[in-house]
Amino acid sequence: MAFIFYRVRKDVFRFVLAGEIPNLARRIKMGTQHSLSRRKFLQGAGMGAAGLALAACAAPAAEPAAGDAEAPAAEIPEVVFWFPWEDPALNIQDKFNEAGLGVTAVWQLGEYDSNTKTMAALAAGTPPPVSFLGRWQSGDLAVRDALVVLDDYIEGAQNFTWDNIWERLQKDSILWGKKWIVPYTTDTRALLYNRTVMGEAGLDPDSPPLTWDELHQMAIDITEQDEAGRLDVIGFTPTFGNPPVHLMFLTLIWCLDSDMVNEDLTEVTITDKGEEAMVFLKQLMDDQGGYEAAGAFTRGLSLAEGIDAFSAGKVGLAMHGQWVLRNYDRYTPDLDFGMIPGPVFPEYDIHANYDGGGGWFLFKEGGQPDDAWALVDFSMNEEFYLDHANQFAWLPARSDVGKQWATFDERREVFAATANTVRWIPIFVGILETLGDIATMFDNILIGGKDIASELEIAEEKIQAVLDRHNEFPVPS
Repeated sequence: MAFIFYRVRKDVFRFVLAGEIPNLARRIKMGTQHSLSRRKFLQGAGMGAAGLALAACAAPAAEPAAGDAEAPAAEIPEVVFWFPWEDPALNIQDKFNEAGLGVTAVWQLGEYDSNTKTMAALAAGTPPPVSFLGRWQSGDLAVRDALVVLDDYIEGAQNFTWDNIWERLQKDSILWGKKWIVPYTTDTRALLYNRTVMGEAGLDPDSPPLTWDELHQMAIDITEQDEAGRLDVIGFTPTFGNPPVHLMFLTLIWCLDSDMVNEDLTEVTITDKGEEAMVFLKQLMDDQGGYEAAGAFTRGLSLAEGIDAFSAGKVGLAMHGQWVLRNYDRYTPDLDFGMIPGPVFPEYDIHANYDGGGGWFLFKEGGQPDDAWALVDFSMNEEFYLDHANQFAWLPARSDVGKQWATFDERREVFAATANTVRWIPIFVGILETLGDIATMFDNILIGGKDIASELEIAEEKIQAVLDRHNEFPVPS
C-alpha cells in the first residue's frame, strides 16, 4: 500500500493513499479545502494503529540512493477554534491535545453575544474552522452561506448522538430542516430570594413568592427608601438579574402562554398577551418607585469585587442563572438565600424562566471541516464534558450529562429540572434587530410613559417586516 505526501499549504504536508490522488486532484480543482485528520485517514484506509504497525513490518523498501533526501515526516495539522472565555477554552484545547487524536487544537479569542469579529472575518474570507457562539446566530450565519451543514457529521459522531441533546435544544438548532449547530451550553433561571432581606421586611423567609401577584406584594413590602426618598432596597426589578431589562417582557408573555412569534415563524404575536404583560410589569415597578428610578439605583451601587445587588442585600428577589452560585460561594459564603422555580400566573401555571447558551459552528471558508469536527466531537465526550461542566458551572446541552451534573450540587436541580421546558427567543434571520425593537417599546412605556397598546403595535409591525424578510431568503445549502 503506497502513501504519497502532498503539500496543502506552506509548511504543512498530508499523506494519502496513492489511489486517492485522482480524488485529491478533483477536490483541488473544485477549489475545496479538504484535509484528512489522522483518525479519518486511518478509518478511510481501514487501518488502526495496529495496522500501521503491521505495515511497518512489511518487506523493507529499497535503500535510498546516496545523496537522496528522506521524505519529510507528516506534520500534525493544527485546527484553530474561537472561544470567548480563556479558562474553559484552554481546558478544551489542552485536554483535546492530550488525547492525541492526530490534530492539534489552537485557541483564539472569539465572541459570544456579539458578531462583530465573526462578520469581519467572513467579509475578509478568514473565519476560523470552528467557533463557539451564541446559538441565536445560526440563522444570520446560515443565510450568508457561511456554515457547514452538520447533519452528516452528527450522524457519524463517535462521542454522542443527537438524541442525547435536550429536545428543546434540538429544535433550536434546526432551520430550513437542517442542523447548523451542535449545542454545547444551556442555562435556565430560578427565582432567588434573600432570606435576610425578607426577614427584615417582616416576611416569612421560608415562604418565597410562588405567583406573580405574591411577588408583587412582597416586592412592595421589601422596598425601602432613605430619608431623602431615594431607594435603599428594592424588592424586584428587571434592571438586576437575568433575564435583563426588556427580555423580562418575553418571560412574562411566556408565563401567559403566548410567544413572540407563531410556531412556523410567519406571524409576530406580541400583541396577543403583550398588553397584559406590560400593564402588570408597569404597575409592579410603579409601586416600587418606578422603573427609571430602579435602573438608576441598581446601576449606581458601588460594591466590592464579587458582590452584586442581591448578595449585598439591595435586591430582595431576583431571577438569575446557575452561574451566580460560584461567586456567592466564593465572595459571600454566609449569604442566606434560597432558590425556587420562577413565579406563575395561576391560570396558566407556567413558571417564569429564560434560556441562553451557545454551541459549535463550523465555517465553510475556515476549511478543515474534519479536523474541526474532531474537536467538536471530543468536547461532547461524556467523561470530559461532565468534568468540564462541573469545573465551569455550565449546564450541559447533553441531557444525560446535565442530569449527572445536577447531582454534584443539590442547588443545581432547580436549573436542570426545567432544561427541557424553558423558553427562549425564536431563532430567525435578524433576531437581534427585533430584540432592539422590543427594547425600544419597553423603554418608551416604562420610562417615556407612552401608550402600551400603541407601542406594542409599532414594535409588532417592525418585527413582522424582519420576519417576512427571513422567509424570503432562499434555503441555504
